[in-house]
Amino acid sequence: MRRTISILLLTLLGATPAAANIPPEWQAAAQAVIADLERDTPQAAKPWTGAELTQGWNLARAWRKHNNGNVEIILAEYLTFTAICRQGCANLTIGGQNYVAMAEQVKALRNQNGGPYGVAQNAHAWLASLPDPTGAAKKNAALWEKDLDLASADFATGNVYGLAWLLARNRPTPQEQAETFAKFAIFVQGKAWIGPRCLDISRVATVLDAPPRIDACK
Repeated sequence: MRRTISILLLTLLGATPAAANIPPEWQAAAQAVIADLERDTPQAAKPWTGAELTQGWNLARAWRKHNNGNVEIILAEYLTFTAICRQGCANLTIGGQNYVAMAEQVKALRNQNGGPYGVAQNAHAWLASLPDPTGAAKKNAALWEKDLDLASADFATGNVYGLAWLLARNRPTPQEQAETFAKFAIFVQGKAWIGPRCLDISRVATVLDAPPRIDACK
């Protein structure tokens, strides 16, 4: 069932015409999920202007064009880059670096780890080794290691998963590294421990004209 839901996210809702507007379900999902992930952080006080939703869309399409040669982005990409743009993505930058430079770093990471499956396995091993006082790092590593296809079988998800690992490794403390990886990896995995909470966003935008759905893990 979990894999079926993920496939639906990647195929039924994922591909959109290049000239299409941002699907309203995606915009609502991005605001709901990212707001939940920002809970109890200083970022939560930052108002949504709507610009992040457009900036995330544009950055995701630029990323996709560079990596895949098309702009038919998937929901995981849109959520990833909208979350990045909540923190700032002026001039198509990611963490202060041009998106092309970051894409090349992800490409190098894939090569260093023997491909997307190696990236996922090594990222999970790294995550499990972090001294995260919340315990979420080890829980997430164990949860995500059960099905490597979610992060690795699709080229697009493999790229954003590698990006999540790079962004996490750049954080200054083990706890921040674990939190950052979880908050980006959930867009691909659908489920993650965020501190003491386990969130399930796998059905956040699967029903048209319905409010975003965020569940607790079962």
